[in-house]
Amino acid sequence: MEGKNSTFKEYIAPVVVLVAICLVITLALALTNNVTAPVIEANDKAAADANRIELLPDGDAFTEYTGELLATEDGKVYIQDVYQADNGAGMVVTAVTKSFGGALTEMIGIDQNGAITGVVVTKHSDTAGLGTKAHEPGYLKQYVGVTELNCIGAKDESKTGNGITYVSGASISSNAVHYGIYEALQQYQAINGGAK
Repeated sequence: MEGKNSTFKEYIAPVVVLVAICLVITLALALTNNVTAPVIEANDKAAADANRIELLPDGDAFTEYTGELLATEDGKVYIQDVYQADNGAGMVVTAVTKSFGGALTEMIGIDQNGAITGVVVTKHSDTAGLGTKAHEPGYLKQYVGVTELNCIGAKDESKTGNGITYVSGASISSNAVHYGIYEALQQYQAINGGAK
């Protein structure tokens, strides 16, 4: 009888204790998620709303566009959402592209005439200090006022002489930013029937 009792204490009891600890921790994580998820979602929405106002200052309030959103055939670039200004001032497009470190999300303001009013990178995994140079406001400012891009890549676009450059040593990140802006302009054209 002592052999069975020894086996229980040595092998079964520790497993039961570990399972109980795992269940308690899982329950605690689930409860924490239930409390924090709505707060995180509200904070994300507030940050996105603030970015929309900054990118399209003439916009008063924004309503989400519910029509078709564009994506490239390979799925590497897609439009996540479009919010149109209620007063007709333009729209703010959120584009997701594939960059050096993974997915890159950016928001692009486009006015009622189809000109870019601002660009901001909101999420990325690019290398700090190198790839992130293509996310800096000074670099992104070159797109303000642009109504049309000729190429999907920044490096190719820089050869067209329209003033768009790319960050040397960070061409993948530069191209990712550029491609998202290119796709945002395509989305603007699709919504507005190709008219500028």
